[in-house]
Amino acid sequence: MAIINVKVSSDNMVASINLIDDAKKLDMSDIENALKENNIVSGIRYDIISEIIAEPKYSVDLPIAYGHAPKVGENGGIKLLAKKKRQNMEKKYIDLRERTNIISIEKDEIIAEIISPTQGEVGMDVYGNEIEGLFGKELKFKLGKNVINKEGKIIAQYAGELIYKKEIDGSIFIDVSRVYTVDGDVDYSTGNIRFPGKVTVNGNVKPGFTIEAEGDIEIKGVVESATLISEETITVSGIKGAGKGIIKAKNVIANYIENANIETNNNIEVKQSIINSNLKSGNSIIVTGKNSRILGGVLNAMIKIEADIMGSERTVKTHLEVGVDPHINEEITIVKSQIAIDLENLKKLSLILKGIMKLKEEGKMDKNKLEQYKKTLQTAKNLKNNLEENEKKLNELQEIIDNSENKGLINVRQIVYPGVEIYIHKRTFFPSKALTKTVFYLSDNQIMIRGYNESNL
Repeated sequence: MAIINVKVSSDNMVASINLIDDAKKLDMSDIENALKENNIVSGIRYDIISEIIAEPKYSVDLPIAYGHAPKVGENGGIKLLAKKKRQNMEKKYIDLRERTNIISIEKDEIIAEIISPTQGEVGMDVYGNEIEGLFGKELKFKLGKNVINKEGKIIAQYAGELIYKKEIDGSIFIDVSRVYTVDGDVDYSTGNIRFPGKVTVNGNVKPGFTIEAEGDIEIKGVVESATLISEETITVSGIKGAGKGIIKAKNVIANYIENANIETNNNIEVKQSIINSNLKSGNSIIVTGKNSRILGGVLNAMIKIEADIMGSERTVKTHLEVGVDPHINEEITIVKSQIAIDLENLKKLSLILKGIMKLKEEGKMDKNKLEQYKKTLQTAKNLKNNLEENEKKLNELQEIIDNSENKGLINVRQIVYPGVEIYIHKRTFFPSKALTKTVFYLSDNQIMIRGYNESNL
């Protein structure tokens, strides 16, 4: 047989033989024995060995065994858990205003999970030694100041909008923004906005759209018969309500208000004018600018209403009321309305009962009429109970007003015209002529008048 020298590469991944011709025939067992003597046990290529036996080549290295390299595992990644809030698809229609690009995040919400890289399959050298698999690459990510990484989970420290983007270096940036900004108008391109932070709109809010925010709402343009609800302050250039939509907030600040419905827990502050609007304030309504005006509508404030001009020479009806919590006023109106409805229904039921009793006297009462009588009588009893409860509630509400502190001012810095209706703690005063620089206040259960002097307020 030929002389067989076995060589192994420095990384132990390739075994070769080098044959020296001794004029003897080479067979498979000769090569197998040589490999065994050198502990080569893995990756032996018998197909190559057969070719060498058939056509031997001498004095050259002939690779006949190959190890297999370890594999690289999966790279690390991220699993985004936060999703857009979808519409209820059970509806028979889709409200196009409800489309949104916002992914809103709640405080302590798990935004994403970091997926660790995995280890690849093991390899093996020609000696049969295992080679550990390689790990994939770690995900490169950066976190903003409003999120934390806790045991591989990205958690929001504040409510807001998800910021998730790929940086130039390939890393992922994650944060929660506490301010959502619309560069243009709020319309069909943005959809309605519901956000657990502050909302800033650099354009207008188009008719029929809604913005709800836990933080401030700032509108650089005009609000057009839309709905705005904030737990803090709403600041807007102008409001054109067209009698539709509603604005609710702790405070509202605007240049002007026209044909709008507004409710605040604290103050409403306007620079120019309030025209034909329905305003309710838990504190004060003040129009601050020079020649500022209140014209038409119904304004209710707990503490104060103030402007330069109230009403007009055309005696436009303008209802101004202070001294009573407007929310109690609203509740009284609702209860009174329900009492009126219950009284009307009781009258109708009384007529039905009288009709059935007349049939009984005439001997015409059958089983069906008797059943109808019982049901009608029970309904009448329920209505009477409701009526008694509402009357009691109305008395309690009225008592709250009667026992509340007699306070409230209406300050006219320039002039108030006939047509303006002054209400202070449910007392009334209707000016019969124009009055200048006037303060309306309550004293001894009567509305009194004194001159307006800013330094004395």
